[in-house]
Amino acid sequence: MQSVFVKTTFSVFLVVLASLMLSQTAIADVTEVHATVDKNPAMVDEGIVLEVTANDSVDNNKFDPSPLLKDFVVGRTSVSTQTQIVNFDMTRTTKWTTHLIPRDAGRFQIPAFEIDGVRSQPINLMVLPASSATRGQARDIYIDTKADLNQVYLQQQIHYTVKLYLARDLQRGSLSAPKLEGADIRQIGKDKEYSEIDNGQRYRVIERRFAIIPQTSGKFTIEGPLFDGEVVERNSQSFGFFNQTKTITRVGPAIEVEVLPIPAAYPHPWLPSEYVELHEEWQGSGKAYRVGEPITRTITLTALGVVEEQLPAINTQYPDSVKTYPDQANNTTVEKDDTLVAQRTESVAIIPSSAGELRLPEVRIPWFNIVTRQTEFATLPAKTIQIEPAAAGTQTLAPAPIAPSQPSPGDDQVMPEDGHPGVVLPNNNSWWSVSSTVLLILWLLTLALWWWQNRAQPKRAVVPTKNDIEDQAWQRLIQALKNKDSQQTVQSLTRWLNLHLGTRGSLAQCREHIKDTKLNTAIEQLLASRYAEHGSGWDADGLKAALTALRKEHKRRKQRPGEGLATLHIA
Repeated sequence: MQSVFVKTTFSVFLVVLASLMLSQTAIADVTEVHATVDKNPAMVDEGIVLEVTANDSVDNNKFDPSPLLKDFVVGRTSVSTQTQIVNFDMTRTTKWTTHLIPRDAGRFQIPAFEIDGVRSQPINLMVLPASSATRGQARDIYIDTKADLNQVYLQQQIHYTVKLYLARDLQRGSLSAPKLEGADIRQIGKDKEYSEIDNGQRYRVIERRFAIIPQTSGKFTIEGPLFDGEVVERNSQSFGFFNQTKTITRVGPAIEVEVLPIPAAYPHPWLPSEYVELHEEWQGSGKAYRVGEPITRTITLTALGVVEEQLPAINTQYPDSVKTYPDQANNTTVEKDDTLVAQRTESVAIIPSSAGELRLPEVRIPWFNIVTRQTEFATLPAKTIQIEPAAAGTQTLAPAPIAPSQPSPGDDQVMPEDGHPGVVLPNNNSWWSVSSTVLLILWLLTLALWWWQNRAQPKRAVVPTKNDIEDQAWQRLIQALKNKDSQQTVQSLTRWLNLHLGTRGSLAQCREHIKDTKLNTAIEQLLASRYAEHGSGWDADGLKAALTALRKEHKRRKQRPGEGLATLHIA
């Protein structure tokens, strides 16, 4: 019975408590709204914690911090709710916590906030400049900013330096980048860390550098970076690993800058820099440049204080006596000595088609010198290259028949097959008799050795004919075309054309004899894919079809004597 009584009493208590909570909820309403700050006065670069509390559970969106944006940098806002029951009297509170950073020194008023028709009292806040700070008053952590220029031209680089001074143990922290409307902002290099003494106080300094490139002309404010972190709070109540931490917020001083527009009626592409240069490199087959052999010319444009998107294309002109195969341009931006360095590299393969002097015109890139405020030109002077004829083939020709000559009385002359002057031998019949006998014995020994080897290896390799060699070269060429291997195709094509034409030279020399426009076009596409690193593709099937038609036509005309080749001209 006692157990049942206890359970019944507890149930009645829960019902009464629930009724009280429902009744309190039914009649609860916001009657008080309070706003407080954690410090007053405050420093100009110091974070202020603003707390707004309502004595009821209300919607989180009831608090609007937008009126603060005029005089403060408004950070993140957090919301918390709390419920307490004391002597069956339940109270609820909703608290909004916001971090504020004053934009300037002076007297400010934090306005009243209205929550469900109830308004808080405004707060009069005194913000002191950083120079008025005394040792130990909020100067244990602060940020310093510096810009090398306050007046720049459009797209001119500003060197911006941030220094975070720490005189307390930092638990964690994050430092944002500065802000400038419509600007390209990039961090330069890695953070530097060192110690520095300021006003007798030793600080741990973290330095970070930025490159700011404005994209719009006018007068602007570079907003200082924001630092959020936690520092160890040392007091008599904390010890060991249980040190308490405190959240802090600091902002760097703002800097005013003026961005000048592009000078009126400026006639060239806009490239503001303190230094611009052009550099070229040549790669070819040694010091001598020959007809049909590729020459690779690489031009590099370098500019300080700009990014790769600002670099113009390099306008190069070439005469009609050469064929050019340009490669895809390569753009990059690197960092050197806290300065952005942009580079544009363009490569082109040049193939001369005639011997003689090849004159290349001057290359000029205009740029605006931000130091002298004058237009200057980065140039490559005109260049003259001597092009030599294509290298002669080193083919081995069959020697011409040697006409019999009458030996002088008493002498016999033997002319070897290589055509060099013979060795004069004395006319000695006995010597010929002995030598003939020796040669006969050697011949018999050779015949016996051949017979023995023929028994061990009855099948001997057949010496390939000229047609067999041409067929093998053709099959290698077809396989290279099937694999779409441009390097192997060039080698196999050169080999087959030499066999087909009865010559021995380079691919360029072979092309001098080809009059088939379709075949020449297919070979040019092949060369373009070889000479340009990222060149366009080539039609392997089209080249195969053109070569197959050429080979069939050649075989057909060989079977019909008296007709020459329609598509080839042998010089």
